[in-house]
Amino acid sequence: NAGIGDGAVSAAVGVLPLSARRTLAYTLNMRVARAALGAAAMDSVCDGAAAVLPRVASLLSSASRCDVDAPEELSRVFTGPLLAHYMRDLDRLRRDHVRLDLKVHSVENPRLQHLRTHTGPEAAFAALNGAAQVSSLRAGLTRQKYRYTSVLGATHAAPYKTPLSWSAAMMAAIGGQAQVRVRIDVELMVHMRYRLINKHNGVDKTIVDDDATRNLVLTLESTAVDAAEDQPQFEWRVADIDYLLSSERRIESEFVEAKLAEV
Repeated sequence: NAGIGDGAVSAAVGVLPLSARRTLAYTLNMRVARAALGAAAMDSVCDGAAAVLPRVASLLSSASRCDVDAPEELSRVFTGPLLAHYMRDLDRLRRDHVRLDLKVHSVENPRLQHLRTHTGPEAAFAALNGAAQVSSLRAGLTRQKYRYTSVLGATHAAPYKTPLSWSAAMMAAIGGQAQVRVRIDVELMVHMRYRLINKHNGVDKTIVDDDATRNLVLTLESTAVDAAEDQPQFEWRVADIDYLLSSERRIESEFVEAKLAEV
C-alpha cells in the first residue's frame, strides 16, 4: 500500500535529529534538482538571484511610472501570482497619486537558504500555489483530486487513483524520469533605496525615503521540467520576495478549506 509506505518513511524521518533531517533534505532535493535542471543551473542559481534583483527593482519602478512595457517584462521575471500581487499594489498607489521608486545599490553574499522540489502533474502544483488564473475555490477543488506527500521538503503529487508512492517518485526523479519543479530561497545582503513619492498639484513630494542595507530572501521557481526529455528546457522565475505570498497563501488556504468543508 503506497499510503502506508509513505507514512512509514515520514515516521522514520521524524525521529531523526534536526541536523540530520536538514542534511538529508538538502542532499535529496539537490540530487533531484540536479537530475532535472543540470549541475550548471544549480551551481549558478545564487549568482543569478543576485543579478536579477536590480532588474526587479527597476521594472517595478517603471511599472509604477506607468511604463506600458514594464508589466509584460515583469511577466517574464515573476510568476503569475507574484505579478498579480504587485500589480494590485501599484494600482492602489496610483489611485492615491503615489509612485514607487526602488534602486538597488549593491547585492552581496548570496547564499542558498532552502531548497524544495515538487514532482507530479503541473496542474496539481498550480492549484497548490493558488495560481493567479485559478479561482481560490477552483484551486481548492483541484487540490482535492491529488494526494500530496511531503517528506524532507520534497513534495510528490499523485492522483488518488495512482498508486505511485513518494519513495518511488523520488527514485524516478533522481533517475531523471519524472516531471520536476524546483523552488529555491536565496538570502542576499542588499543595499537599496526605497521611496514613495506623492504628486500633488504637479509637485513631487517624497513621503517615504528608506536607504539601508538589509537581508532579503528571494524565492526562485523553475518552470516544470520533464527530465525524461532529451534536452529539457526551463526558466527561473521570481516566485516570492521575503515570503510575502507564502504568508498570504497560508491564510487563504485555511479559508478555502473551511469553505470546502461546508460544501
